[in-house]
Amino acid sequence: MMKSKRILIATLATTSIAALFALNPITINAATKSVNTTQIQKNDKQYVIKNAPELSKWGYIVNVNSSEQPVFVGKDSYEKMLNNQFFKGSKVANPKKIKNVRFKIVKTMIFKNANGGTPQYLITSKDHKYNAWTTEGELQYYAINRKSLKAVVKPLKRIHKRNYEGLHNREVKNKHDFNLAVKAAKKLKGNQRKFILASLNQMKKDSSTENDIGNILAWSVGGSWKLNG
Repeated sequence: MMKSKRILIATLATTSIAALFALNPITINAATKSVNTTQIQKNDKQYVIKNAPELSKWGYIVNVNSSEQPVFVGKDSYEKMLNNQFFKGSKVANPKKIKNVRFKIVKTMIFKNANGGTPQYLITSKDHKYNAWTTEGELQYYAINRKSLKAVVKPLKRIHKRNYEGLHNREVKNKHDFNLAVKAAKKLKGNQRKFILASLNQMKKDSSTENDIGNILAWSVGGSWKLNG
């Protein structure tokens, strides 16, 4: 009889404690165990960072085209940013003050989910003094506004404007302007001629889509590109 009574008391006590925890769940102090968001995102593998040989081969030819884009200073920041798009350095340079600094694209980061976000690019200056992860909208070909490229850029911007406005029956006009851009590019010299003609050729190949095509010249004249109507 006494043994049964002890078992009954123990059972009631256990049930009461369980009920108490259910009503008052234990909370963990955030200060004692912080959550590393970057690590979670890395573990979840929501994005892929890889080399960008097709863009890197052109060398130091892009400028930061934004006054708000954070550019981190220091060679050590470059090493930390190589495989970490979420790195935030403590020393930041004002893009307005380094507008003449040329950068090279060395890495690209693409989200596995097509709707996960815009592709990001790691850019670095010579000696890796200035570094940043940025989108194509923040970058442009360093000579895009020079007089020598005016005859190339002007028709390309007309094409972009037609596409942006969604004008009907624009295919013939687009191809006419594209041919004007190619004709002007052939008059250029040296590495600039090589870069512009190669970029135009790539734009023509990729003209069936209006998505990001990883083309520095296309970024510099408006971003998305589509030649066909």
